[in-house]
Amino acid sequence: MSHSPADETELVWLEVNHGTASNRGHRIDVRTLPERTVLVRVIDRGRVGSHRTGTSEPSEIDTAVRMAIAQSRSRDPLPGLPHLPADDTPLTAASDLYDPELAELDADRARALLARLRRRREAVWLNWSNARVAVFNSRGVRRQMAVTGATFEASLGRRPGGGRAASSSRSLKDLQPERIIERARSRHASGPVGDLPTGSVSALLSPEATIQLLDILNRAAFSAISYYRGSSFLRQHLDVQVFDRAINLRDDGTDSKGLPFPFDLEGTAKRPVDLIFKGSPKTPALDQRQAARLGLPPTAHAIGGNDARAENLFLLPGETSEAEMLLAADGGIWIGSLEHLECYEPTRVRIRAHARGVRRIERGELGQSLPDLLWEDSLLRAFSSLLALGAEPVVWSARAGFFGAISAPSLAISAVSGLEIL
Repeated sequence: MSHSPADETELVWLEVNHGTASNRGHRIDVRTLPERTVLVRVIDRGRVGSHRTGTSEPSEIDTAVRMAIAQSRSRDPLPGLPHLPADDTPLTAASDLYDPELAELDADRARALLARLRRRREAVWLNWSNARVAVFNSRGVRRQMAVTGATFEASLGRRPGGGRAASSSRSLKDLQPERIIERARSRHASGPVGDLPTGSVSALLSPEATIQLLDILNRAAFSAISYYRGSSFLRQHLDVQVFDRAINLRDDGTDSKGLPFPFDLEGTAKRPVDLIFKGSPKTPALDQRQAARLGLPPTAHAIGGNDARAENLFLLPGETSEAEMLLAADGGIWIGSLEHLECYEPTRVRIRAHARGVRRIERGELGQSLPDLLWEDSLLRAFSSLLALGAEPVVWSARAGFFGAISAPSLAISAVSGLEIL
């Protein structure tokens, strides 16, 4: 960076080994993929430019710096952005971020693990990552971290009423795949498929389904780019209670109960940030550049490129046990998982999804399986009509990333609309 002609220069180094293992009938498929990315950002006379390259050769990095400078010269100076971050906040202890056993996992060991776990008619998936992340800039930021992460999913039955469960962890020991498989089995229903109840019904969402809804809410409403473009409902509803007061959504990359990661890709130390407090949205996720554009405080959520996003979400749990959650939604339906989830109207957070593993809730227990459903609804409406919030969260990286995951319990909604049989 001392050779860069720009006023200020930043380098972000990402070196990742991804692995995926899954069973296909009697065969177990394993794939591994190494990946390296270097992100270069410069500030030159108040103008910002960036470039991405897949090589670490010094000559290529020099070329990337020149390309970033060329891009900056085509832009206007950015008001409110005097320099790159210079955060020297000590990081929290990181001993629980890296698992040597997971880092050494190869194709043969992954295949043996799945062969030991799977049973007939059960499908299992394992995704893992071993990554090294570094952020350096010309203002003295020096952040480096080795991190591992794994996600395990289990599915029993392809027909309606199939059981599915998932979880993520920084280590193989804490992942506990046997418990995930047992959770999927407990959600599986055999026997005939019943008829969909008529009219409006209550719904109990599994923790995994709740996580999927939070993931799309995060991307559609709380990302920097959605707020900047005006598609986020936060533009009209910051500090306005639009959700049930039991909804408290926090991002915290320092909390070991999730998948922690201590700094963002500007090298700023992460801290707890309330995105929703007692039903009121408080802030979008912002890096330094987006914060300068919008005139809002940065929140240490840089992810590289032109966006910022919360990566370590916690829907704070309630005090209702799983047995009590079933009683609260008695007479309604259970939704085990969501597929093909999309937000087709971001300003109202209207979503469309295929609901799988649907079952009746009868006398406080999971009952007869129901057909797979097409569900269309608004999360502004759904998250404002809660019956109860569970006390037992699941941690899951639904997109199998290594920077973080979402922690959430089950969620009971008083009435869901827009249900149709697929």
